[in-house]
Amino acid sequence: MKFAQRQRAALADLLEELGPFAPTKCEGWKTQDLAAHLYIRERRPDALPGIGSEKFAGRTERIQMTELHRRGYLPIVQAIRTPGWIMRPLDNLVNASEFFIHHEDVLRANGRSQALTAKEQQALWPIVKVLARKTQVTFEGQLVITRTDTGHEQQIGRGNRPVHLTGLPSELLLHLSGREAEVEVTGEADSVARWRDAIKGL
Repeated sequence: MKFAQRQRAALADLLEELGPFAPTKCEGWKTQDLAAHLYIRERRPDALPGIGSEKFAGRTERIQMTELHRRGYLPIVQAIRTPGWIMRPLDNLVNASEFFIHHEDVLRANGRSQALTAKEQQALWPIVKVLARKTQVTFEGQLVITRTDTGHEQQIGRGNRPVHLTGLPSELLLHLSGREAEVEVTGEADSVARWRDAIKGL
């Protein structure tokens, strides 16, 4: 079973166990809202524009609530155990980060955690680098990332006032998605502030 599949299955199990009204780390969302988001993301193409754009967010929210009330929480959780037709061809590529991050959103909001293997940490590393490069474009400075599991250092961009990120790939990914994470962020104060401003939540 691939990483995305394992995270999907574990998240679905957790959602089923906790029920529809448990907290998540997604602001304003209970577990039922997160489940509905994952459902429409893979099955309602008309809802996709609002996931990445404020302009269409209201329509996406209405579709999300409609599907939740029409189908019910547990049927939606069962449905998201299998990739929807929109994402199925790219499941591992697109959903490794999506389901890992949202799995952590529920785990951490409920005082739980998961331990990833070295292979799973490595699976997240390419995604970390992609998000880091994307964020560095907005930051416009030098970024230095150090993995605490392997010691590998990755430099992105140029500048004489770099920001250093140190942590596991899993924690770095959460940091880059706008979540609280066990990542050490160091550098000159104004550079660190600009870096944090550059991060866009997922």
